[in-house]
Amino acid sequence: MDRDDDNEEDPFGFPIEETNVNVHMKNIPPSILPNFKGMRSEDSEMFLFEFEIICRSYGYSLHIKNLNLFPSTLKDRSLKLFISLGTNSIRTWDDMKRVFLEKYKDHFIDHDLRNEVFKTNQKQDEILEDLVERFTYNMKISKLHNLGSDTLKTLLLNSIKDEWIDLLNLVGKGDVSQLSFQQISELCKNISRGK
Repeated sequence: MDRDDDNEEDPFGFPIEETNVNVHMKNIPPSILPNFKGMRSEDSEMFLFEFEIICRSYGYSLHIKNLNLFPSTLKDRSLKLFISLGTNSIRTWDDMKRVFLEKYKDHFIDHDLRNEVFKTNQKQDEILEDLVERFTYNMKISKLHNLGSDTLKTLLLNSIKDEWIDLLNLVGKGDVSQLSFQQISELCKNISRGK
């Protein structure tokens, strides 16, 4: 990583590269730079990936160049976050990426993945344990962490075929909907394993 701690600083506290560094690079037209506003529909990891690809393709091989160019890509909420960081809080490109991802990594919700959670149904010949694993995986990647356990339970029960609900009720010795999400998940695994 390139680091220029002994150089003068810009108003944000970023190090400014020395003018005697011989770097051949093209100017990046602002119109091709990606923008990030901090909205839930924006994928922060994809944004950073795109930004770094553009920087590399224009010869921005020094990380300090990325760091100095990055603020121009931020808009609205994300720009407010950046301005609030304070002078000298970011010294390297890795610092900037870390702070940015800490704020926005779990912020993004892929609407297709979120819809997948609500549309989960047991497939033909899918055992209950596999269904629970698929349901749990879809929940994790959809980033719907704020759903209550009753909602999770309802979604899981709605995804199970009727004949399996009957078996769950039989093995669970009563109405399985009275159990917690965790208890239903364990019961599904036990049935699949023949316990």
